[in-house]
Amino acid sequence: METAARFVAAYCGVSGAEPTTSSSGVVQLQTKEGLITGLGTVAQYLAKQSSKAQQLLGASAEDQAQVAEWLLWAVTELTPLVDDKLFKVNDHLATRTFLVGSSLTLADLVVFGVVHPAVVAFPVAQTLHFANLLRWADHTQYLSGPAASVLPVPLVLKKSQFAPPPPPAPPAPKAAPSPAPAASGAAPAAPKAAPAAPAAEASKSKGDAKAKPAAAPTEAKAEAGKADGKAAAKGDAKAAKGEAKADGKAKGEGKGEGKKGGEGGGKKEEEEPHIGMLDIRVGTIVKVDKHPNADALYLEEIDVGEDKPRQVISGLVKFVPQDKMAGRRVLVVCNLKPAKMREVMSYGMVLCASNDAHDQVDPVNIPEGVPNGERITFEGYPGPPLEEVNPKKKILERLFPDMKTDDKCVPNYKGAVFMTSKGPITATIPNGSVA
Repeated sequence: METAARFVAAYCGVSGAEPTTSSSGVVQLQTKEGLITGLGTVAQYLAKQSSKAQQLLGASAEDQAQVAEWLLWAVTELTPLVDDKLFKVNDHLATRTFLVGSSLTLADLVVFGVVHPAVVAFPVAQTLHFANLLRWADHTQYLSGPAASVLPVPLVLKKSQFAPPPPPAPPAPKAAPSPAPAASGAAPAAPKAAPAAPAAEASKSKGDAKAKPAAAPTEAKAEAGKADGKAAAKGDAKAAKGEAKADGKAKGEGKGEGKKGGEGGGKKEEEEPHIGMLDIRVGTIVKVDKHPNADALYLEEIDVGEDKPRQVISGLVKFVPQDKMAGRRVLVVCNLKPAKMREVMSYGMVLCASNDAHDQVDPVNIPEGVPNGERITFEGYPGPPLEEVNPKKKILERLFPDMKTDDKCVPNYKGAVFMTSKGPITATIPNGSVA
């Protein structure tokens, strides 16, 4: 309660306001007018000192009445924080952004401050059950700005990251038409004739031309031979250079391939997650009780063919009566990292089918005669499963969208059915999801 009052004081920007808790556990605030007690009274006093007083307390008489009602409910009903009370907030927020009206009010700030310890401690298995509450809490924390710094632990939700598709590649440039190859053995093109000499030079050289009639063709042949030699030498150099470059490239490729094939070369490409990574086994619930700290959770002991039953926690209280859970055959994901759920450890997850609205949830059904401990197989996705699923790699979150039931209530992963030695797993909910 004191954290909620400090959160409100920080948001309202009231300098010197330091809410405390009395020896009897009541929130109090020392003001110039005297000592104020009670979370609701303290929060209203702080809101009146804020520049946003009208918005926080309610813009209309109806909003003001609703804000006051929520403040009273937060103080009288939300302690202790039990799941049925949190479900009331969650259901109220199913079609709303804020608790009252269309903007942030004192009701949002106070209720957020009170439920904050429970919200930050929700395990992954409960996030779907409290999706509306978590969405609202995340939004309220964001709108509170710097005031969120007074919270002992900030709310951090794992959100899907949008990866935009790459832009289309530019069209390839049209290749220029290549010139027609010269005929084999053709003589090189003759150089352009030099400009005509003046008349005097022409007459002077006329005699020389007559004196040596055969010299010109011979010299021309010699010059042509020299030019051919230079061209051939130049061509050989280019060819040698091209061969050396190609040889170097080939060596480079060979070197890269050697690294890729060896253990020391580069980081090994991570395998794409698939259903074969999960260790899904058949089990029987041998004992089921209510979770000691959460009204919406069952605490189960499930025989999955090991030396002793596994302790597993499931959020199925709202969907399956306790007497229907006892003795039930179920599928258990056994290689998840053990997780603490409301101060109690859970060593697996019971797989259930659910509809899109998530108001119908039911464990999948096991064919008769399948022994406890048998591992589920999937055609096209061979094992062995991972020793332990690393939660940081979000493997489950990437598999869930493809785990579904078809119109005949048969669970599958990308079309590969959940198969046992006695036939496929079935469900009671068609065209749903499996998680």
